Amino acid sequence: MPNFMTTRLISALSVAALLGGILPVQTSAQNPDPARAKTLTVEQATELLKRPNALRLGVTELSAEAAVVLAKFPGELRFEALTTLSPEAATALAGREGPLELPKLAVLPPSVAKALSGLKGGLVLPGVKELSAAAAEALAAHVGPLDLGVTELPDEAAAALAKHPGDIRLKSLKSLTSLKLAERLGQQEWVYIDGVSRLSPDIAKALCPPVNLEKFKGHVQFYVGLTELPADVAAAIIAGRRHISAYSLESISDEAAAAWSGTFANIRLFGLKSLSPAAGASLTKGTGIFDIRMFGPELSEETAAAIAKQIAAGSHRQIDFNGLKKLTSPDLAVAVISRYGQGPHSTLHGVAEITDDVAKALAEYKGKLNGLPSLTSLTSAPLAAKYAAQPGDLKFAKLTTISDDIAKALATHKGKLDLSGLHSLSPDAAKTLASHEGELKLDGVKEISDEAAKALAQATGMVSMGGLATAPPAALAALKANAKITLPARLK
Repeated sequence: MPNFMTTRLISALSVAALLGGILPVQTSAQNPDPARAKTLTVEQATELLKRPNALRLGVTELSAEAAVVLAKFPGELRFEALTTLSPEAATALAGREGPLELPKLAVLPPSVAKALSGLKGGLVLPGVKELSAAAAEALAAHVGPLDLGVTELPDEAAAALAKHPGDIRLKSLKSLTSLKLAERLGQQEWVYIDGVSRLSPDIAKALCPPVNLEKFKGHVQFYVGLTELPADVAAAIIAGRRHISAYSLESISDEAAAAWSGTFANIRLFGLKSLSPAAGASLTKGTGIFDIRMFGPELSEETAAAIAKQIAAGSHRQIDFNGLKKLTSPDLAVAVISRYGQGPHSTLHGVAEITDDVAKALAEYKGKLNGLPSLTSLTSAPLAAKYAAQPGDLKFAKLTTISDDIAKALATHKGKLDLSGLHSLSPDAAKTLASHEGELKLDGVKEISDEAAKALAQATGMVSMGGLATAPPAALAALKANAKITLPARLK
């Protein structure tokens, strides 16, 4: 449901607030902002029509007369505090063309549902947690996108809602047992049932008909709150949905993983906490993305080896390992860090620690490597030299200390070198870093000796030392003598 999602995204962004109806306005005690008023007169509502793009109103009571006026507003209309709505006001609001958001409306009587069903745009009711069969029947006449906050739907209400012709979003629904409603949702390109923790095979098949792959050119999104995934349910899902987001799934069986193996799929399992070698290999096999960016802090040796072997076998999914904190498998490290420049899913921005074997394997790799900007320790001079030889910016901002030989290797880099996590510099490290060709960030250095300062003062490139707290007079004088060294204003 791209159009509906675009509308919801815009409503969530502060940009809409800045450009829209809640732009700062000149107000005073005598001329308060009507957008923040608890009630609106017809005159105030008419004044609000002059605002561009969006209206977000604080009214707690809305008369039918004011609603008639506000219905003329062409942009997004959102009632931030309205908890009740009369059928007359609802009928008036339903005459507008654009979307209508009522986030605090908790009770939806059939009469109000019937009145709102005439709305041609999207109807957003996330505060409505219960829906009677009569109200669902009335809403079925609504033709635009529908967003409901219902947590439970009795079979009769679900069957009535299944008659709704527009896209339906049920993000808070806890269970789905109605085959009719599942079949209705299955007709959509985007399905949102983020709160549903279990699915039967029949319901999964209804939600994921294979015909959708051709109908929507494979772009069929599925957001589901599964906490368990039987293999037959996994097979039913992949048969008709290739963009699967199941953020609550903490583990996946070998059989379920095998069902998702070998084909194109973008699989996002942000909540995954365990992964067996067989499941890891299966989910790696195929094309698309296997996104487990929250997984960590490390993989077992067996699972790492199985994934590395599958990657080496040929075509494989892009695995997002940004949640890993530690790398212990040389084969896996080379497999994932060598995915140079392949986008955000190919990075390892969370890795803070690598073993000596991993450092050795990476240093010996012949191609380019993605960075490891979160490393807290770097003791391999060959690996430091490997990174220094690569083009582009080089960032090791989490290193708090470096040895002289590491400083010497990094100093050979040509370009921006970020070592802003260093707390201090030895004279020898300062001397070698002064030879660096390019910008050098040392903003974490708090104090510096006379000898180190004199060495660093010979720098030919720009040096940033914005965190320097104290320095002996001679050291400070040496640093000030080089205009390319930036110091805190208090030290200048």
